[in-house]
Amino acid sequence: MVTPMTGPGRHLWQRAMVGWHVVFAALALLTAVLAGIERDTGAERRWAALGLLAGLCAWYAATGARALDREDPRLGHLYLAVAGPVIVGLFAVLPVGSLMLFALYPQMWALLPPRRAIAGTVAAVGSVGAVMLLRTGLHGPGLLDAMVPAVVALLFALLLGLWITKIIQQSTERARLVAELAAARAEVEAVSRDAGVLAERERLAREIHDTLAQGLTSIAILLDAVETELRDDQTEALRRLDQARRCARENLAETRAVVAALSPVDLERASLADAVVRLVDRFGAETGVTTRHGVSGARRALPVECEVVLLRAVQEALANVRKHAGAREVDVELHYHDDKAVLRVADDGRGFDASVLPEHGFGLAGMRGRVAEAGGVMVLESAPGTGTVLRVELPRPGWSDR
Repeated sequence: MVTPMTGPGRHLWQRAMVGWHVVFAALALLTAVLAGIERDTGAERRWAALGLLAGLCAWYAATGARALDREDPRLGHLYLAVAGPVIVGLFAVLPVGSLMLFALYPQMWALLPPRRAIAGTVAAVGSVGAVMLLRTGLHGPGLLDAMVPAVVALLFALLLGLWITKIIQQSTERARLVAELAAARAEVEAVSRDAGVLAERERLAREIHDTLAQGLTSIAILLDAVETELRDDQTEALRRLDQARRCARENLAETRAVVAALSPVDLERASLADAVVRLVDRFGAETGVTTRHGVSGARRALPVECEVVLLRAVQEALANVRKHAGAREVDVELHYHDDKAVLRVADDGRGFDASVLPEHGFGLAGMRGRVAEAGGVMVLESAPGTGTVLRVELPRPGWSDR
């Protein structure tokens, strides 16, 4: 017997429970009609049969229907323990009572485990056969007349039961697969949701590093310069304060863009080439480092994600020059080719060992991750005392002329 289920995982007979009730009611009605028109049997036996049939119907309504619907599986045993003897007794009183066996056999196989269903079927058929023997006699033709129908009925009941058992097994397996599929789907949704959260967290972390952190660093450096120049050159100090104010406003705009997952503010105001030139000029004005920039090739509108990658690469490279390189000169070049865009940032600073870069983080490692996600390649060439050259190449997936 199978545990209760609801929804799509319910067994076929549970989803078509009305059909079970209709079949039982139809057999009971046919039995009552045939018993009512029976003329070869006395009125007392007909009324006794109708009384047993009425009691059986009431018992089915009280326990059998609920047992089949699996509201309480224990009712199955209780229902069959009463219904079986009542139907055999109904047959003993009136032969047309055998019609209710066609309701009893399927119920046994639906409500009991296979072994108990076989035992119950054999017991029911044996009881019916015993009644027939008592009715026809134990010897001669009567014995054969009783045994043949009993054997046929037993084979029919067992074959019907095996067929029902096969349906039960298939339905149970289908229900298990449905449950596993639902669980797998829920697990995939949870993993996808977690991956989305992690991806958004990674995006915010990289954006904060590439924009806000660098902007705050610029503001701090400018304010340090103001503190020094207030004593010697107030005009220069005011210029530095104005630069710090502009940097703060731009970082505020970048913060709003990051939160809203929009394009960088510089790209909303101008093309990629113009945004790169603006970044380089601002860097030179803030640091005093000599800067040169150049754009070659036919300017083309790259996909937004590609322009963001290249702009962030320029920002990260200039931030590293500011913090680590001690460079006097920086060259930034943007080249548009027919099949790719190439960014090159070179400085004459102190350099470093490029072979020991960390694999994780939000600096150069984060830049490499951005470039890889866009389908590009990042090459970093540096050694102590030789300066640094950063080269980023992004392929051309259907750009358009600008």
